[in-house]
Amino acid sequence: MGRGYGRTAGRWGLYGLLAGWAGLTVFQQLDKPHWIQTKVDPTAMGIPNWRFFAPTPGRHDYNLLYRSTLDDGELTEWREHSVGVQRRALQMVWHPGRRLEKALFDAISQLFLLADRFDDPRRMQLTVPYLALLNFVTNEVEHHADAVEVQFMIGQSAAHEPDVEPKMLFLSEWHKLAGAAEIAPTPVAA
Repeated sequence: MGRGYGRTAGRWGLYGLLAGWAGLTVFQQLDKPHWIQTKVDPTAMGIPNWRFFAPTPGRHDYNLLYRSTLDDGELTEWREHSVGVQRRALQMVWHPGRRLEKALFDAISQLFLLADRFDDPRRMQLTVPYLALLNFVTNEVEHHADAVEVQFMIGQSAAHEPDVEPKMLFLSEWHKLAGAAEIAPTPVAA
């Protein structure tokens, strides 16, 4: 009888441990940690926080579009560089392209965080996120052979909700491409 009692007590002890851990996990989801939680797990590594993806989950995708002005003054069509792409199962283990995707997403997010700080929108051109996006659309995407200037636009769409209309969030100024010839001024008819 003593042996069966030890197994039952061990089982109830395990149940108590798991229930306590579950209770501390609930407290971990709150913004302010409970004092018991900091005593039991001072490094915050043993009690899971299920908000580690984001405090508020993403509900939309950013779209980075760009176009060029050709040396004859003609505008190219808008082209999109997809910031969020469809995932494959292998990408759970190996996805080196994710770094670029994450860098673009972060630059766009930071650009919008900084946008509220400026009275003059032209000052946005001096921010690191703007310059990073400009560097990307200037040097990392394909342009028409006769392109002399580039402009980029940030749009927002809900890829998994086709009923939601995409919208434009930001439109950059025109910027000269490195090595591009000057656009000849159009003669004015007298």
